[in-house]
Amino acid sequence: MSEKKTVSVRDIESLLVCLPGIQKARVVVNDWGAIEEIHILTGLGRNPKQIVRDVQSALKAQWDITVDRRKVSVAQIQTSLPASPGRLRYVGMEVRSDGRTGKSEIVVTLDRAVDGESPVYVGKTVTDSSEVGTLLGIARATCMAVNLTLAPPNAFFVEDVATFTIGQRDAIGVLLDLLTPRGNHEQLLGCSIVKRDLREACVRATLNAMNRRLEVLPQRSDSGSSESSQSEATEGKAVAAPSPEDRPGQMQLPDLQPSHGDDVPED
Repeated sequence: MSEKKTVSVRDIESLLVCLPGIQKARVVVNDWGAIEEIHILTGLGRNPKQIVRDVQSALKAQWDITVDRRKVSVAQIQTSLPASPGRLRYVGMEVRSDGRTGKSEIVVTLDRAVDGESPVYVGKTVTDSSEVGTLLGIARATCMAVNLTLAPPNAFFVEDVATFTIGQRDAIGVLLDLLTPRGNHEQLLGCSIVKRDLREACVRATLNAMNRRLEVLPQRSDSGSSESSQSEATEGKAVAAPSPEDRPGQMQLPDLQPSHGDDVPED
């Protein structure tokens, strides 16, 4: 007896953006994985009713998924979409260990290309100095830097980090949890081969887990500007982590401020 293929939200969104006229697609599922909403962004070239029928037909033909037309909403725009911000890029990392307390302060710096500029985002956390604790701290600091670019309450949180060997190569995997405004939790897995440094590979695995979701998540209105004043920057806070009751074993992460280059740690 053949197993039924598990279809992910990413699979569905990738299929829908291949349909004629559809520029972007966002799929919202409930805790059981059933589709609750499908949001479509298109131009003015096609009738919205036809777009909805195409969505229903594509899902039925590809995976035998039946979707009520009332769950599909279509927004049409007259002009083409503005250019999306570039992907977040790893800039650098600083790990400061305190032998007396056994703790390490970890700072991860990212940037991205936006309208010819490169605003900087800095995540910082404190963890124990063990190898596992350090890797978890690096992943958390990376998430905190990324969360500064997202419109709250969208946020990424770290579930676990693990190292493994594949094809005689060392690699690292990072499991993340994406929290959305509807309270849904979507788990994402990213991996990276260790080429030079395990800690750097941890940052890249974390970004690998979230990069595709970042393309469809709403961004902070000021996240692409590197000209905000310092007083404005201090008003923006990172999304607070869910309470320990909601996420057992997760340390509470402190709020962070967006950085515009002045706080970048020196090598």
